[in-house]
Amino acid sequence: MISERLRRRGPLALVAVLLAFLTGCASDAELDTLNPQGPSARQIDALFDPVFYVAIVVFIFVFAGTFIIWWRFRDNHDDETFPNQIHGDTRLELLWTIVPTLILVVISVFTLTTLRSLNSTEANAFALEVDGGVTQWEPEVVVVGQQWWWEFRYYLNGLDGVDLTDARHLPPADIVTAGQMVIPAGEEIELAVTSRDVIHSFWIPALNGKKDAAPGRVHPWKLEADEPGVYFGQCTEFCGLSHSRMRMQVVAMTPDDFRAWIEEQLQPAAEPVEAAAQRGQEIYETQCARCHVIDGFNDNGGADLVSNAAPNLTHLMSRTTYAGGIFNMYEPNGSLDRTQLEAWLRNSPAEKPAYAEGRRGMPAMGLDEGQIDDVVAYLVTLGQKPSLDIIAATEVE
Repeated sequence: MISERLRRRGPLALVAVLLAFLTGCASDAELDTLNPQGPSARQIDALFDPVFYVAIVVFIFVFAGTFIIWWRFRDNHDDETFPNQIHGDTRLELLWTIVPTLILVVISVFTLTTLRSLNSTEANAFALEVDGGVTQWEPEVVVVGQQWWWEFRYYLNGLDGVDLTDARHLPPADIVTAGQMVIPAGEEIELAVTSRDVIHSFWIPALNGKKDAAPGRVHPWKLEADEPGVYFGQCTEFCGLSHSRMRMQVVAMTPDDFRAWIEEQLQPAAEPVEAAAQRGQEIYETQCARCHVIDGFNDNGGADLVSNAAPNLTHLMSRTTYAGGIFNMYEPNGSLDRTQLEAWLRNSPAEKPAYAEGRRGMPAMGLDEGQIDDVVAYLVTLGQKPSLDIIAATEVE
């Protein structure tokens, strides 16, 4: 009866396994771990490939042995006799103990070697022009996870003397952005990964593996992109309500483009000229400045330090995503996606699940339609729009 049941269900099980395998295949997957685009990711891939092939061989031997034993010693219920019982075989037991041990020892050696390389850093310097002079910046970025978005802080004078142990009260940084980390291609970027609330996990699969972001701790990590481009990532540690909607991107630029980006990011926000934008600035001051910061307007301490930190908006329009990287700022043709931005301002909890009453997520501000128009008019003055190439490359589905 059991054999008959297996014969009936076997094809269905095979089809289910095949469908599961096919659904995991995609030619343009944003989070493809098998398409390394940097030295660290290539080291991980170089370790994964041989281990995967060894696992396939082991699977074939185990499955084949199990099938042979099942077929040879199956009970066909023709009689009540049992096959001869064999208790132990010293040679076989030694074989299936020693061989797996040797395989695991070899894999462990290569794994530890790869881990040591991934956790090593090299001292490098990148020339930046700051305040009219040239600064040798050691490429370091502080990565801060928070329910449910990522913040990136650039300290252009280095991290020596910067206390990162309490991510809720970080010292002011030269540049603060959210959702998108911008780096120069071909440079090793050292990261200091931490969290303001619960444990998150930072993962840009094309550039490196995962690194936990834990409150009260600073975990070193590194990224390097071979070529300019956009590399997608995702929080990979379950962190609450909108964990699956906590995304990030790394935008790698040519060194010259990166220097231009730094120079633009160091500029304070421009004063609004149009009447609607001025009204929007007043609404921002009364409704938004409790949590958000705009350099040159309300950067005198306060919101950036006590709000559990909302995204810095100084150069909002230079970013192409917002709300934890789930919404596009621009249409593919480069025009502002006004409909989505207005929906976010109208009732953000309806657009992305959050816990605003616990200061985790943006609350519904209760703005009327005229106020929403004015706030949008003000926000579009904050920062320079990226190129159409970057807008197209960073578009999220």
